[in-house]
Formats: sequence, C-alpha cells, structure tokens
Amino acid sequence: MTAPFPPPRLMPPEAPLAMPVQNLRRPPDAPRLPPDPAAVQAARVFVFGVALAITLALGLVMYDWFMHDGLIWVEAAILLCGMFAAFWIALSVATALLGLVPCRTAAAPMGDPLDIAIVQPIYGEPIGNVLGNTLPLLSALAGGRHRYTFYVLSDTRDPSAVRAEHRAVARVAALRPDLAIHYRHRPENTRFKAGNLADWVTRWGAAHDAMLVLDADSVMSPGTVTLMADRMAGSARLGLVQSIPRLIGARSIFARAQAFANTVYGTTLSRGLGLWSGSTANYWGHNALIRTRAFAAAAGLPDLPGRRPFGGVILSHDFVEAALLRRAGWQISFAPEATGSFEGTPETVLAHALRDRRWCQGNLQHLRLLGTRGLHPLSRMHMFQGAMAYLSALVWFALMILWVLAGRGAGDGAIRYFSDANPLFPTWPEMDMVSRILIVALIYGMLIAPKVLGALAFWAGDPTLRSAGGPLRFVASALSELVLSVMLAPMMMIQHMIAVLRTLSGVDTGWAPAGGAERHGPLALLRFHAVETGLGLAMCVLFALDALTLWLLPIGILLALAPLLSWAASATPPATEALFWTPQDHRHEKGAAPDAVRPLP
Repeated sequence: MTAPFPPPRLMPPEAPLAMPVQNLRRPPDAPRLPPDPAAVQAARVFVFGVALAITLALGLVMYDWFMHDGLIWVEAAILLCGMFAAFWIALSVATALLGLVPCRTAAAPMGDPLDIAIVQPIYGEPIGNVLGNTLPLLSALAGGRHRYTFYVLSDTRDPSAVRAEHRAVARVAALRPDLAIHYRHRPENTRFKAGNLADWVTRWGAAHDAMLVLDADSVMSPGTVTLMADRMAGSARLGLVQSIPRLIGARSIFARAQAFANTVYGTTLSRGLGLWSGSTANYWGHNALIRTRAFAAAAGLPDLPGRRPFGGVILSHDFVEAALLRRAGWQISFAPEATGSFEGTPETVLAHALRDRRWCQGNLQHLRLLGTRGLHPLSRMHMFQGAMAYLSALVWFALMILWVLAGRGAGDGAIRYFSDANPLFPTWPEMDMVSRILIVALIYGMLIAPKVLGALAFWAGDPTLRSAGGPLRFVASALSELVLSVMLAPMMMIQHMIAVLRTLSGVDTGWAPAGGAERHGPLALLRFHAVETGLGLAMCVLFALDALTLWLLPIGILLALAPLLSWAASATPPATEALFWTPQDHRHEKGAAPDAVRPLP
C-alpha cells in the first residue's frame, strides 16, 4: 500500500532542472582540468611506490624461502595470493604514513554567496530524530553569508509513518516561520536513494546553487558546513566537497570500538587519502556539498543491462556519480579539515554484516563500470578498491585453505612444516635470520601499522589526551580495540565471503535498511552465524585428527564461537562507558560535538 502525497503547501514552487542519463561509452565534451599541484602528484608517487615496494619486498623474501627446496604449486599459490592481499594492506600503511603530514589548506577566495539546499532523504527513520539532528544546524546557519533551505525527502512506505512525518514537519514549519523547511513524499521509491535525490534535482534543483546531502543519521556543525560552502563558492570548477564523517551515538561494545577506531585511526587515513586524491577524490553518499547544476548535467545514472544483482539500478551510486562528475571536468575534493561531520553506526555485528551485504553488491557492480569511457584513472582506482574491500575476503580464505594444504595435512605434495616431536614451532626451510625477521616484521607490522600511526598522530594532536579520557584510558581503549578486532576478524572475513558469494551466485540483497540497534536472540545469532560456526567446528575436528596445524587452531576456535562473540560484542554493559572515549562523545565531553539523536518533544 502506498501513501498519498501530502498537501503541496509544504513544498515551494517547482524549479525544474534537466538531468540527462549519461552515456557510459561516450564521454561528454568537457573542459580539461589543470594537473594537480606537484605536492599531490608527489603524494601519489609516495603512496603507490611505498605500497608496491613493500609488496615486492615481501614477495622476494617469500620466494627466496620457498625456492630453497623448489617451488611447488601450493607454495606458488601462497606467494601469489599473499602478494595480492599484501598490496592492499601496504596501501593502507602508506596512506597512514602520508596522513602524518599536517593538512595545510589555503584560505579559499571569497566568491559569491551560495543558495544551498540541505536535502535529507529518509526511508522510515523516526522523523523526530531526523528533525532533531538537522534543525539546530539550520538555525545556526540562519543569517550567515550563504542562504539555506531544508528539504526532507521521504521514501517511507508505511502510510501512518508518512502522516507522522508530514505532521511533524508542518508543526516545525509553523513554529519556525523564519526557517525555510519543506517536505516531499514519493509514492514509489523508484531507483532507491539515487532516485529520491534525482527526483528533487529535476523538480526543484534549479532554485539552488548547491545541495548539502545528509543521511537520516547525519549531524554536521555549522562551522564545517560554512567551511565547505566557502570553499565551493571560491572555486568555480569545484563540483563536490566530501567531508570525513566521524561516528557518534554508539552504545554497544562493538559500535563504540568502531567509533574509536574511526576517530583515532581513520583520521590519519582520511588525511592521507585526501592528500593523494587531490582533485579526484570520492563521494560517500552523504555529508557532502555538491554543485547542483554540475550534478544534474553530469551524474544522471543509467540502468545497467542484465538482471540483478549485477544489472539494473546502480546501487552504490555515490562512487559512480563522483567519477562522472570528474569525467565532466569538475573537481572532487576531500575535506579532512572539516572535522564537524558525524554519522551513526550499526550497534550490532549482525546489523553491520547485513549492511555490508548491501554495500558488497553495490561495490561489485562497479567492476562492470571500470571500462566506462573517459574516467580518470584514480576514479577507476576508487571503484576497484571498493570492490576489493570485499573480494579480498576470498583471497584471505584461499590463503587459509592453502596453508592447510601446506601444513600437517596429508596428501600428495603436502609440505610438512610441523613435526610430532615439536608441534608448537614450525621447521622452516633453511633461510638466513634476516629473511625470517623480514617476514615477521612485514606481515605483522603491516597489520597494526595504520593503528599505531593513527594513535601516535592522535596523541601528538592532543598531548594530554583529555579528549580521549587521559593516557591510561586511551592506551587501554587502543589495546581493547585491537583485541576485539582480532577476535572478530575471522568472523568478518567469512561474512564478507558470504556477501561476495551471494552476489556472484545471483542473490539480490536489495537496498532495504539493515536494521538498527535491536539485539538479536540466541536462535537468530546461531542461524546467522551458522557458516562460521560449522567451519570453526570442522577446523577443531581436523586439529583433533592431526590434520590441521596449531597455527590455524585459534582461527577455528574464534569461528566456532562466532554466535557468542557476536552477542557479547553487541552488548551494552555499563563497563563499556569506561573505554573507547572520543572527542565527539557528548556523554564524556559536553559541548565537544552535537548529540547523535535529539528527538523533538
């Protein structure tokens, strides 16, 4: 059942703007942007050079190790998969190293003030929370240099919820006639969020120079919005400015650890990403300022030929829209210095994994778009990197299987590194001590290097660590986050693998919300984590039968305990408050950041 349109008085007169569907085989005639500054190009050479050097070094050491007794097929496969997986880790390390460089942005020249629409697509989220987050921003921006209009763009399906949305917006509009507040509901959510936004662009977009796109759980500070608006006003070819959202509103152990990692480690990574992306950055679908006419002219998305999940509507539209904007001669920029940008995060491991299934399908769709004519090489890189975030799970799983074949398991050509006389330590092929140290340092060092670099950079920026609860609390939080991420890593690897295999087998996950903060019962967790549990139990049985190395047993145990770990990580015990403090956590640092949820009375 669909809900009728609310009375039209909550929307201004239409201002149509054409949004033609783009031809992916023929790029448009577009002005050629000047090359990025020498510093940006040097940053790219540094990041990709370091990543390739680390990968090559690891490959050479492993090759030297395996070649001692001759390279057999299992060792060759381990070498190839290991190098492929190592490159993406090395790329993160190099980006984090670059992120240690402070951001020094020149003051933007003062252009003409912009007329900005704050557009907030929603799909059934509580309207009180949505308005409670965005109205304070709109009020704070009123009277500033730029002009702002707020649009709630609803795709909600429940008729009673639609009526509640309409009443809430009408009440706020009556109480605050000084603010421009509007509401539009679509009877059909054609093309999902991208279609929701395109509907607004084609009907009202011509009235506004730019649009600030928010998610239902987005929170932004007025200073950050003004900084982004000033930057766009001062640069005629700047088509999109993407802020780096931090996570807020977390309550469970899992969510608070995610928020801590996002703030402490993610800040360094995002700064490095901004430095090497230059004018070819990416778009993450929200908390971004977009030049409306540029978006309308360049980012109309076609449907892909074929059936879902690889055909039909482009689900992860944001990456593609950024690539098409850049193809049309518009600059796409990250703004890591815009620190007042926030969003929510799933509270449970199950909700996080379900969201990842949607994202996986959308990111794997991008593989079909890598051949789009006229894209900048870095735009292709962003799309390929997004797909690899999920495909790498298959590589890691293959490495685990290959290691079983190369360990104590029987079979033709199996390599035996462990003996019954000394089962705790492998008997390596003869190799010099330097090679041994290099392998250990490269593998383990790369895994924790981004976290260590992020923690050190955060500490340097706040020597007293007052914003994180003090040095002892900060160190305890960092160690706890590391332990938790290690414990959940095998489970998340299998969940990513499931997401990839579902998509490759033709299962259409769709684009429905994955769920919120609700806890799930034991039976639901057992069903959801059945694959991890079964695989973990099988690995434990193989170990008992002397067919699995001791080195893989911890992975088997963690997988077997997946439902219990998922339940424990998603809990919200009072002790959680003692760890994972962040500057934006309003419960600990009053006034440092807006609340994640401020429902209307």
